Amino acid sequence: MTPLIRAIRQPDDPFRDFCQWDYDPVTASPPGTLQQAAFLAHSLDLTPEGARLAEIFGRIRQTWQPFKTVWGVKSMAGQLTWELYFYDYDRAERRCGIAALQDCLPDLFATDLSKADALPWFMFSVEFDAATLVSGIGSVDLYFEAEGGTISAGQSEIWDGTRRVAKNDYRFYQSAANRTQIEQDLRDMPTLPAPLCPGRYGEEVFVISRKSHSSAVYFSRVATKDTLRFARETGFHPGLIDALAKDAELLAPYRFDLGVDYLAGTPQGLLRRSAIYGIF
Repeated sequence: MTPLIRAIRQPDDPFRDFCQWDYDPVTASPPGTLQQAAFLAHSLDLTPEGARLAEIFGRIRQTWQPFKTVWGVKSMAGQLTWELYFYDYDRAERRCGIAALQDCLPDLFATDLSKADALPWFMFSVEFDAATLVSGIGSVDLYFEAEGGTISAGQSEIWDGTRRVAKNDYRFYQSAANRTQIEQDLRDMPTLPAPLCPGRYGEEVFVISRKSHSSAVYFSRVATKDTLRFARETGFHPGLIDALAKDAELLAPYRFDLGVDYLAGTPQGLLRRSAIYGIF
């Protein structure tokens, strides 16, 4: 089984955002362009559990086939965690559902969660950190369609094998075309931490989310140079800021997806956690 590593982009590699929707690259891909997951691989190099997680993520990539899985690297107070997102928009036959992930990672699931494959979710996600390697996966997040936004909307629930608990909701907007609607809907949210605001990072899509533990916004389809700016402004892990700066030219064709969880504060919101997303 090949662990996840930094790899060179191949001509047929797709460009997809964290909804698994295709986008046009920012630039042509010069020789030596890295796969977007090089950023993920570097994050694993910065932690003691990284080698084990690289093996697990490599196993998932091989089972799901390349570029079918979305990854998120999350930074909070200098600590890193990860979340993987598995899509099934067709929702038919569940060939790549929770049961398939349990078969792929039989040593990691602490309980049987596969009954949720009978529900009409379009995506599920799993969080990974050092504790996951010890105690196993005890729950997944399930994502369902909802109403809202101007592009689409969704809501998530936690599933622990016995019960479903409401968690988050998400509303997607065209960032430039729907700016007035975005600003109106943000009035119902706590004030964004400075200097965050719609359009700051040149995103194509803006997302508003109400979560069980915080509020959040996402900047989707952001060029690498603006992703670096976001990382610096939100206090992302310093080792990954350095890595992104070093690899900026080799990652220039991509658009990353960015997220910030924040809490109500005076006079500005208080940043809780930031995240950078891509595919592998």
